[in-house]
Formats: sequence, C-alpha cells, structure tokens
Amino acid sequence: MNKALLSIGTNESKEINLALCHQLLDGLYQDIHYSDTSVTTPYGVHYKSDFLNQLAIIYTDKEKEEVYKSLKSIEKEIGRTPLDKEEGIVKIDIDLVIWNDEVLKPADINRSYITDLLPSLQG
Repeated sequence: MNKALLSIGTNESKEINLALCHQLLDGLYQDIHYSDTSVTTPYGVHYKSDFLNQLAIIYTDKEKEEVYKSLKSIEKEIGRTPLDKEEGIVKIDIDLVIWNDEVLKPADINRSYITDLLPSLQG
C-alpha cells in the first residue's frame, strides 16, 4: 500500500472548487483523509488573490505515475488551463508532495500552507 501527501490550493471560486476537488478525489481514492483549511497570501508576484489551502493523505495500491496523472486530470476537469497561471488564476492545484518516504516537492515542504496544516491531518 502506497501513502501519498497531497497539497491542494485554489485562488478562484475557492469553496466551490475545493468541494469539487473533494468529490473527484473521493471518487478515485476510498482511503483519503483531509486536513483543516487555511488561507494564505500567494507565493510569487503574479498571483493576486489569496489561496485556500488543504492537505490530504491517500492510501492506494496505484503506482506513483498513475496517481500523478489522476491529479492532473482532476485539475483539467475543474477547468485549469496553462493560460490561467499567466493571469494569476489557480482554479485548482493538486501537488503530489510526498510519495511514501520520498519528498517530491522539497521546496514546498517547509512552506506555511504545509507546515501549518500538517498537524491537523489525521491518517
């Protein structure tokens, strides 16, 4: 069984997009646990709206590449496009941060939206 830490963020239609993200993730992963949420100011200069952030832990028999592809598919289904980033819009961003014991996003692991939410995550 694989264990993955996901980081979820949105800065547009935040509550709606996060709820849709939950619905889609719950449909793919039966063993999933969510953290509390937090609102953070954006990293980077071209994002203008604050982000709604959340973490999730999934347990799955799927391989890392399959999980990664499923996350990108959910982003597209919610409406994320390559042009959005240029406009500072993030409808939804789902990052695979840790896979089992491998940190895949070392630059992100110490950011406040992860360190602040990690204690609230059960699983």
